[in-house]
Amino acid sequence: MLKPSGWIIGIVLLISFVLTAPLRAVEPLGGQDLTADMNIPGVVAKVNDVELRSDYIRFRLNLDMRRIGQNLNAQQKAKLAQTIIEKEIVRELMYQEGQAKGSGVSSETIEKEMQEFKKSYGTNEEFQKALKQRGITEDELKKGIEVDLIAKNLLDDRVKGKVHITDTQVKKFYEDKKESFHRPESFRARHIFVAYVPFEVVQNTPPEELKEKADGYRAASKKKIDEVYGKVKSGGNFEELAKKYSEDAGSASKGGDLDFIYKGVFDPMFDKAVAKLKIGETSDIVETEYGYHIIQLMETKPSDYAPFKEVEESIQKHLFMTEAQKLVGRYIEALRKKAAIIVYYRGQ
Repeated sequence: MLKPSGWIIGIVLLISFVLTAPLRAVEPLGGQDLTADMNIPGVVAKVNDVELRSDYIRFRLNLDMRRIGQNLNAQQKAKLAQTIIEKEIVRELMYQEGQAKGSGVSSETIEKEMQEFKKSYGTNEEFQKALKQRGITEDELKKGIEVDLIAKNLLDDRVKGKVHITDTQVKKFYEDKKESFHRPESFRARHIFVAYVPFEVVQNTPPEELKEKADGYRAASKKKIDEVYGKVKSGGNFEELAKKYSEDAGSASKGGDLDFIYKGVFDPMFDKAVAKLKIGETSDIVETEYGYHIIQLMETKPSDYAPFKEVEESIQKHLFMTEAQKLVGRYIEALRKKAAIIVYYRGQ
């Protein structure tokens, strides 16, 4: 029977189920404070009389809202804030529990983690700059590292030796969920791609200017793909032409090789063109949402089911993590029940 490693137990449970891992990314805040209209108090919650201040909550909210990349309404912002606050409450609960149980972390271990963290910034100057942008001190960073390590140790203790997944369970999951392991028909193809508008132009040109010049760019792209198509039809080496002319940076260096693709992943017009080809044949010029393609079919695979041996380990890990998550959830709920928790921010 497969056995998950300690790395899986400690790291995946820690990051996926419980913590925000706030000290693993000291990104610059930059720009407008997107939390300014949220009326977030200076103290967002208390956990057994320990105050959780709003500085980190605001920082995390700004990062998350910028990553989402769209305007959120007041209700959506509040929900996002409440999720972050909840994770911070759990971190504090676990930190307090670790201290009560004597599950401390040595200063040597914390310092070792700190030095590893600093290395990712290259120089001490860059590291200090990142801390300043984040608005935290080295001592606060060390405290965060300590909290994360204590929580990791607690979670390891709650799970280690308590979750047992049998071969029978793994096999039953495979049989019960057989359709989940169905793989559609796939094909391997090469292509030569020319975008309607060159990528660097899109990146560096204002939208209004792009709109005005769109027809001109498209005409130039059509002229280029026509010329390449002529070279293909006259017997030119497809791989060499792809390396020279294709604008798909990911495949051009490999002679246009896209590796195996499941039907339904690419643009429908791409799939439709491939369906008409025999192995070794080359398509006419194909227009998709993104640009022009010339496609050469290399190989096909019929629809099938992934063999049990191929997915056995991933099933075992899935079942293990599901059971481990239940254990962790019950543990956290027990910590909450015996704690005095006051939340001051409930949204607008």
